[in-house]
Amino acid sequence: MSDDAVFVRGLEFEGNHGYSAAERRGTRRFRVNLTLEQSLDAASRSDRISDTVDYWKVSETVVKLGTQSTYKLLEALAGAIGRAIQDAYPRAAVTIELEKLAPPCPGVPAACGVRLHLPART
Repeated sequence: MSDDAVFVRGLEFEGNHGYSAAERRGTRRFRVNLTLEQSLDAASRSDRISDTVDYWKVSETVVKLGTQSTYKLLEALAGAIGRAIQDAYPRAAVTIELEKLAPPCPGVPAACGVRLHLPART
């Protein structure tokens, strides 16, 4: 595998995710960083979006899942995001960093979150 990657940083949305029913009733802010590792050699030569990862489509997928679904665990939301991205780009290894901003925790952290890595399917 090469060191090539397409990335999306700082993608934000509001969603109804949280372990407690009270958390899921209200919306919270979430931030996502994505790295999709796959060879970019073909795209670097062809200048065609079909030869790479379309980060607009990836961003749309994340926002749609984040705003139109509900999960108790960040791990489950990150997994759904990763699987949806790999449905479109199965050759890409996907790393998702998902943060819940200003979570209701002691000490008032700015964010808490998870990092999930899904190896390429092929």
